[in-house]
Amino acid sequence: MQPNAQQYPGYPPAQQYPGYPPPQPWPAPANGVWLSVAALVLGLLGCVLPLLPIDLSGIRAYLALPFGLAGLACGLVGVIGRRTAKPLSAAGIAISTIAVLLGVIMLSNQLVG
Repeated sequence: MQPNAQQYPGYPPAQQYPGYPPPQPWPAPANGVWLSVAALVLGLLGCVLPLLPIDLSGIRAYLALPFGLAGLACGLVGVIGRRTAKPLSAAGIAISTIAVLLGVIMLSNQLVG
């Protein structure tokens, strides 16, 4: 008697059908979700922090660039490969790109003016 028949009395044992892969006990775990979330959060921080009405004299123009670049890096790594949250990574890339553009605009305005 096979282990399946002992574990589940009354059910036939698992069979291997020709032309099909063997049954897997559990699906592969989802990976890459945290990179997408990190890209989205870093992009949002890069867009929001420079625009807050607090005293950031001297660093306001530079504040969006590190968050935006880190968000871009996380989003690009999240899109590449077998990941499960590719649309969230794409949104993180888009928002991080906006943060980088915001930082470049603010930095160019500070350097010119």
